[in-house]
Amino acid sequence: MRNFNTARTIDLTGYLPDVLKNVTEMQAVMNAETPIVQAIWNACEDCINDQFISEATENGIARREKMLNITPYATDTLEDRRFRLLSRYNENTPYTRKSLADMLETLCGKEGFQLIILTSEFTVRAKVALTVKKQADSVRELLERILPYNMAFSVELLYNIWQQFKPYTWADANEFTWKELKEEVLPNGNIY
Repeated sequence: MRNFNTARTIDLTGYLPDVLKNVTEMQAVMNAETPIVQAIWNACEDCINDQFISEATENGIARREKMLNITPYATDTLEDRRFRLLSRYNENTPYTRKSLADMLETLCGKEGFQLIILTSEFTVRAKVALTVKKQADSVRELLERILPYNMAFSVELLYNIWQQFKPYTWADANEFTWKELKEEVLPNGNIY
């Protein structure tokens, strides 16, 4: 996939032949037309970017959400909305343990989740890393749509555990509340 996010600056005066470069009228025409051609170029880039969810503009994301009847939350960032779209499109693959793990890896990252499937108990537990905890609702919606109806599921956060606090002293830990220590990404990025 080609990344079209690299903005190109258009300067039409550079296309003038040497004979016309110093003609004031031609420079004025080129300077007047440059913003119009730049706007057309930017619109073409946006159109191409909107073909790919990972590169889509606000307009492209909104168009896909409308097609899928997804209403974004007021607090959603563009990345949150992309995540929700990716989860919706990824759910159409055949459901297997591997495909479910692949879907979650695509959405949460390789280290962004743990998946525990107990077929004897007909349960699925998905644990979402703290770095992507805002996406827990999207993971929940994904599991609700793709899992068979006879399987119960839960989505939980992968909370910080005591082993992660080894590099810290008690003085370091006292700067945070117990809730922050348990539920927030640690300052040095030391997450599960």
